[in-house]
Amino acid sequence: MPVALRSVVALVALTLAGCDAAPGFADEVSRPILAEVAITPAAFSLDGDAPTATVPLAVSGTLDAEGAVEVRVLVRYAETDSLVTEASAEVAGGAFRVEAPVTIPRGATGEYSVRVTTEGADGRAGDQAAAVFRFDAANLGPPVVTANTPSAVTRPTGTRTVTVPLVATVTDPDGRANVLVVVAQVPDGGGVIGRLFDDGENQDQAADDGRYSAGIVVDASFEPGTYALEIVAIDRAGAESAPAPYTFTVQ
Repeated sequence: MPVALRSVVALVALTLAGCDAAPGFADEVSRPILAEVAITPAAFSLDGDAPTATVPLAVSGTLDAEGAVEVRVLVRYAETDSLVTEASAEVAGGAFRVEAPVTIPRGATGEYSVRVTTEGADGRAGDQAAAVFRFDAANLGPPVVTANTPSAVTRPTGTRTVTVPLVATVTDPDGRANVLVVVAQVPDGGGVIGRLFDDGENQDQAADDGRYSAGIVVDASFEPGTYALEIVAIDRAGAESAPAPYTFTVQ
C-alpha cells in the first residue's frame, strides 16, 4: 500500500532593495506545490536466500506548478545515515511519478528515509516531502566469530602500559551489513567489558573488512597469568553467535 508523505514547506525569503526581481532569476513564477505524494512500496520483504534485493521504489503525486519542475528523490539508510540512491526527473504540473529503484544488501534491514524536493522553473526551491520505507529479510542464521590469539606480553612496571590486540573475524550468512554489534565479555555471565569495531579507527586497521578490533591495556596491576574472554557478535534480528574464546597471557 502507498504511504502518504508529510508535506514540508520550504520557504525562500529574498530581501531586495530597489529591484523587482532577484538577480539571476527569470520572471518570478509560482513556487511548486506538492500534493497527494506517496511512495510505493512502503515496505519490502526479501524471501529466499538472495544476497541482495532490488526494490522498485517510486514516488508519485500531483504538482501545482508553472513550467518545468525538477523533482529529486533521495533515499538514505537510517542506521548509518548513508545515501543509498538518488533519482531526479523534470516534470510538468499535474500527476507525476519518479522511479527510484534501490538495491539493498539482505543484511541492511530497517528503515530508509525517502525525501522529495522540488525546484521551480526559475531555480527557486519549492515544496519538500518525507516518508519512511522499511526493508526486511528472513534471517539465515547467526553470525560466526573467530578470535585471534595474541603473543604473550611482559607485565610493565611503574606507570607504563602495553596494549594487547583483540581481533575477531566475523561473518554472517546474511552478509556483513547484518552484523549489529561485536562485544567482548567475561565468560560464564561475567558481563560485557567492551566493544570491537570495524571502522578503521579504535585500534582497527581497515574499515569494513570483517575484522573487528579493540585493545586491552595492560598495566602493572595485572598479575602474571592467562586471562580469558569471549567474543560475541549480534545481528540485526537479535541472533547471537556462539561465544568465541579469546585468551592473552601476561608474563
